[in-house]
Amino acid sequence: MLLTETRAAEQLREEGYTVLRGVLDVEQDIEPLTEEYGVVLDGLIEKLYAEGKLRHKYPAENTLDRLSAFVADTGDEFFDHLSIYVSHSYDSADRPMYLHPQMFNLLRSPRLLDAIEQFIGDEIAVSPLHITRIKPPEHSLSEAVQSSPNGMISKTLWHQDLWAFQTDADETDALTVWVPMVPVDEETGCLLVVPGSHRSGELSVHCKPTENRPHFKGIPDEIIPEEQVTLPSDPGDLVILNKLTQHSSLVNVSDRVRWSYDLRYQPIGQPVGQGGRPAWIARSRKHPEREMTEFEEWRTMWRDIIVRESSQGGIEDHTRYSLTSPLCF
Repeated sequence: MLLTETRAAEQLREEGYTVLRGVLDVEQDIEPLTEEYGVVLDGLIEKLYAEGKLRHKYPAENTLDRLSAFVADTGDEFFDHLSIYVSHSYDSADRPMYLHPQMFNLLRSPRLLDAIEQFIGDEIAVSPLHITRIKPPEHSLSEAVQSSPNGMISKTLWHQDLWAFQTDADETDALTVWVPMVPVDEETGCLLVVPGSHRSGELSVHCKPTENRPHFKGIPDEIIPEEQVTLPSDPGDLVILNKLTQHSSLVNVSDRVRWSYDLRYQPIGQPVGQGGRPAWIARSRKHPEREMTEFEEWRTMWRDIIVRESSQGGIEDHTRYSLTSPLCF
């Protein structure tokens, strides 16, 4: 641990968020992953087209335009192929997931790990809970997606990240590291946070869809404080969030795709809170031999998780909804 608190660590402690500018190297951390996505996406499109599952091949000139058009047209039908998150309920060991070398390289980028040492120390584990967000312009999405927001594809509603952890991880120093792959501003739908909302130390009311509110999931707008801060950011920046900070995103009203990742890290040895899915070690000054350094080891870990869980029909959904709050009905 650092002996003196940095200004960013102080802001995270006091306000529940901080933005670190220019941490990642765009040429080493961002562009290789973008190029990799282009190759994976093209292969996926060719396969689905040959199987008759797509009407055309999305012949846009660059990866971002192809990615935007593909997701806008197909919604979440094939999104698993592009996602580093596996939902709870599934019964197939062939469940797709984005398991490719440049994604692994971003997760353990030395520049990223150097930056988050100031918050959780130099014994760093990578949580299995990550979210890929690829949000085409809202006007290009189907009415069904717009009316029932999918936070991976469209607007992200108000929530706290602790909502997605089991109670054994309530005291875990889990850190969300939000990584933009493209410039993100108010027009494309940047993050929106409530400063200091983490200080209560309690999980707010989080509703699940109900008969009266069939398209709503998250913290009701009526209990969100008026003081809210937008967080525009660029590739290379990192937005750091406390697990109890209330946050959402604006709608993408632009003509550009908004692409980002929610990555999560925690000190080694603390409870993971993800239904038995393990954290893996990205950095250990005490025991560097325990670090996961090979892509194939990471991919094998996830494939083993998927095979194990598929034999059990998935894992129990541990999302912590407020099932009895009158605000949810």
